[in-house]
Amino acid sequence: MSFLWTSLKNALRAQAASWRTWLLLLLLPALTFGARLALPAEEVATPVQVGVVLPDRGGEEFWNRLDERSGRVVTFCRSDGDQAERQVAAGRWDCALVLPEDFEARLARHDTYELFTLLVGPGSTVYPMVRETVTACVAELTAPGVAEDYLVDSGILDREGAAQARPRLEETLLEQERVLVSMETVDGRPLDPITLADSGVDGLLAGLVAIVLSIWVLFAAMDLGRWLDSPFARRLRPLRGTTALLLPRMAGAVLPALCSGALALLALERPWACLLPLTAYLMFWGALALVLARCRAVWSALPAAVPFVPVLALLLSPVLIDLSLLFPALAPAVRWSPVSLFLRACGGSWGDGLLLAAVGAVIPAVLWTVDRCAKDKKTG
Repeated sequence: MSFLWTSLKNALRAQAASWRTWLLLLLLPALTFGARLALPAEEVATPVQVGVVLPDRGGEEFWNRLDERSGRVVTFCRSDGDQAERQVAAGRWDCALVLPEDFEARLARHDTYELFTLLVGPGSTVYPMVRETVTACVAELTAPGVAEDYLVDSGILDREGAAQARPRLEETLLEQERVLVSMETVDGRPLDPITLADSGVDGLLAGLVAIVLSIWVLFAAMDLGRWLDSPFARRLRPLRGTTALLLPRMAGAVLPALCSGALALLALERPWACLLPLTAYLMFWGALALVLARCRAVWSALPAAVPFVPVLALLLSPVLIDLSLLFPALAPAVRWSPVSLFLRACGGSWGDGLLLAAVGAVIPAVLWTVDRCAKDKKTG
């Protein structure tokens, strides 16, 4: 144990004397905080803005229902026609909704054909969802009248009975009487649009941190492989074992990465939710580096392979886009990629974080056991 402790102290001392370590400690937090500051605050708080142009008279009840649905996913902004056209053309608003002057009269006679004019621009993306929201508001306003007409036309009630039943038709259903729609992600977790809007930037920054740290650990594996191939390490391997030599040096390389990653995650809205997953993630990559450093053919090829790591990490994780939704054959690779496991652990899936930590603990234990068995076989 004293050998491991001494080796760890020497490894940390060597890392402290390396300019690459300090570059990582300073550059990665600066990168995440810079990305956070570069994002416009209003876009983070209100991802999509939609204009609403009401007629000179009427439309207030419709606007109240629409305004109730405003939030941090879609925000409806009341405006006039000229302002709506300018904002949509400039790209500040995703789209705009224009109500006709006879809006109230058409609603009264249940004439909803081409009731609205929707202004869209080249960059408009959410107008289908806006149409669904508008349709829901119109349905709420017209539903009592439609139900009354149906009761009369079908002979269930006469006009006098329908008038008496009108208050009942206008009542709001209780929660247990409604048809409720629940949303969930592909992996079965509940989906809250508000949480989704807030977590987009955090997921991007956390994924960026994970990819940079994985590259750091791969370069550390290459350094370990070169050191293991040195005359000093060759003489020491039969006495101490390969894993005993590599483990403290790998820990010395991972600890600065952990500190840098923890500082970088402070740029997130909920950094404490990612600290334990980050530890498990680095445990996984540190364990993998112990395997890579033992194979000369592998660690010597890492300089050529490392440039492909960020590309594969982005393609096989939902940092930018989940490709498994477009190509279902990629679903297993996306589901079990280290970056995906880390991001899900940051989102509260402790099972994924425990999986990373378990792999990071089992691999060194297996390597240590193999070394001990090989040493006992030689001495026996």
